[in-house]
Amino acid sequence: MVGPTKNILFASDLSVNMRQVFEHAAFLAVCQNANIIVIHVMEENPRSEKRIQMAFGEQLYKNLRSEQRSKARDILIGKNVDALKIRHAIAGFFEETGQDNEVFENNSLISKILVAESRSIADELTSTVKEENCDLIVMGCKQQGLLAEAMGDNIVRKVLKRSSVPVFVVPFQGES
Repeated sequence: MVGPTKNILFASDLSVNMRQVFEHAAFLAVCQNANIIVIHVMEENPRSEKRIQMAFGEQLYKNLRSEQRSKARDILIGKNVDALKIRHAIAGFFEETGQDNEVFENNSLISKILVAESRSIADELTSTVKEENCDLIVMGCKQQGLLAEAMGDNIVRKVLKRSSVPVFVVPFQGES
């Protein structure tokens, strides 16, 4: 038996395409009175990281990673132009559907924003589902046309294989 959705994990790669993916997550959240947990996972690459540390020094590397995490978080919480565009689009979504915009204005739709680092984005997403008690994952992938390719890129495939909850994949066109 399928139960109600209470927590939706929205996976963002911080690209402009995430606006249309987030609109789907917001619609599902409003329809099901669910919360959205937003996550961005920065993929670790030990080989590249070692080279950068050797070339520029460990402290500079740590500062760069910290700045990268901070910028990702700023994007997700709305402290940049793209995030403001997303917030306006969401407000417009509420107006179009006749939903109470107060829910969005009070930020009760988004219950948590996470920025994580991991060697595997798919593993981080599936473990976050368990940790945050999520019932659904919403993520995007570049539209590829053929049914055989419908599962999208490698990350989407891995999440679909590993997930213990349904995965809502939103295809998008355009640049990432």
